[in-house]
Parts: sequence; C-alpha cells; structure tokens
Amino acid sequence: MKYVDPVITERYARALFQAAKRLGAVAQIRNDVAILEGLTGLRGKLQVFLDSPAITTEAKQALIDKALKPHVCPLLYRLLVLLLQKGRMEYLQAILHRFKVLADRDEGILDAVVVTARQLGEFEQVRLQTALEAFAKARLRIQYRVDPRVIGGVRFQCGDVLLDDTIRGRLDEIRQRLEAAALR
Repeated sequence: MKYVDPVITERYARALFQAAKRLGAVAQIRNDVAILEGLTGLRGKLQVFLDSPAITTEAKQALIDKALKPHVCPLLYRLLVLLLQKGRMEYLQAILHRFKVLADRDEGILDAVVVTARQLGEFEQVRLQTALEAFAKARLRIQYRVDPRVIGGVRFQCGDVLLDDTIRGRLDEIRQRLEAAALR
C-alpha cells in the first residue's frame, strides 16, 4: 500500500464536503460513498483496477464513465476524474472516510465504543445510548463490543474521552494504589 499524505487527504475531503454542503448534496454523497466503499474496499476489484499501473488512464476513465458516472452524484464523479488525472487514486478510500467524518461532525454525530461483559439487549442499548448522548451532549453512533474480561459494568470511549466504570477497571485501580503504597 502506498503512503497517503494526510494533508492531501484533508484538502480533497474538505473541498468535497464544502462543495456538497453548498449544493445540499451531503446526504446523496454519503450514500454514494457507502456504495463506493463497498466497491473499493480492501482488495476490492475496482480498487485493484484503479491502482494498477498496467492499466492505462484512458481505460480507467472509461470504466469510471461507464460504471460509476450514471450512478453517483456529479460532484463525486468529478472527484474521481480529478484523482485519476492527478494520479492520486490511492487517496480515494482515505478521502471518502474523511468526508464521512466531516459530515458526521457537521451533523453533531460522534463515534463511540461501549464495552460490556455480556451482550446488551435492545432496551438496555437504547437506555445506555440515551444516557451517554446526554453526557456527551451529542448524537452518538455507538459500536457495542463484548469483552468478558471487564467482568461487569461499562467502558465508554468517544474520541479522547474514556469512562471506565467496569469491575476490571476498578480492580486495576485498586491494584495500582496498593502497588504505589507498597513503594512508599
């Protein structure tokens, strides 16, 4: 995999987001991005085709025109063509990911992870999400994970914020205090 410069990625993603917002096309591009990510996913045939130095730019352009142009927002199509012309197709996935982050941030949506010792039921997830959204003062897209090592309780991470209210976390804290006291 080639090195993808985060500064270049940010420029393209921000330009795409700002243009989409100006045109009121953020939701449409978000849907198109989901489709494109499916096609260009890791080892995806489309991404392999677009990254291949053995295939001419003209052949890649023809594929984009035939397979993607009728199905994606014109703004996204123009981005694909621009990346192809500039020889930066390897940036596509990073740009699409960053676009989603910018769109989410603009809509006040944050990604979060909740870890519990057992699978939570739907009712428990809704109650927990409501409480965490009130705490975060934002809408959350929560990914729930199960880790029996936490023993009980909940660990919540959103960006730089980590709230560990698990039994494992409390035991670790007690162990650290005891070790610190033993060193005195």
